[in-house]
Amino acid sequence: NPNTKASKLKWPPEEESENKIVTSDDIINEQESRLEAELQQLLKDIRRIGEQGKPEVKFGELFDDDKVANYYEALVGTLKSAKKRKLIDFKGQMLLKGAHDNVI
Repeated sequence: NPNTKASKLKWPPEEESENKIVTSDDIINEQESRLEAELQQLLKDIRRIGEQGKPEVKFGELFDDDKVANYYEALVGTLKSAKKRKLIDFKGQMLLKGAHDNVI
């Protein structure tokens, strides 16, 4: 049945020849794993950019760092996720470039 075949999800697309069918749980687990890696990288970047011995950094310094700019697809979203998981803390709900450059 062509409709049944079209509704099957294959992940990642390069492996289509193997006909691997992935469940939504597999996709969620992969995304959670990627997010966890990104959050751990964020903590490393905060330590790298901030003052030696102080695990803190101004948002503007973090945002303007070349490695950070190239690594994170959505830095603000990653920061919100880290705050929600109590890995970091900052004032307010969200940080915006320019307006919140000096927020630690």
